Amino acid sequence: MNREWSIRNIYFYLICLVTLFLVVGGFISAAYSAAEIALPGKPNVPLMNVYHPEYKDGQAVFNPPPLAELEARRQEQELRESQYYYYTWRRLLNALALMLIPIPFYLYHWKQVKPSPGRPVA
Repeated sequence: MNREWSIRNIYFYLICLVTLFLVVGGFISAAYSAAEIALPGKPNVPLMNVYHPEYKDGQAVFNPPPLAELEARRQEQELRESQYYYYTWRRLLNALALMLIPIPFYLYHWKQVKPSPGRPVA
């Protein structure tokens, strides 16, 4: 396959290369986001650190907070989880856009690469 290495063709090849990188990067990001949605990761925090993270003389002091404070912590945790879930879905949609938007640019530029007029294309 003999193609002429003119500035014009080099430009079109570079645009095609960049758009391919964008599609591959979008695919990787979409796979990661889909895995986060399917298998959400939650930290494994010991119960002692959730209730009362302070220690005295190397011993943990178990003095649970009042019920109202526990309820406030639970609501805060639920809010954080819903925000994280929303953020993960947004990241997945961004990755899909990153995969789909460069495809027309790639196809257009790939069609613009032309062989030299005097040489046959192999």
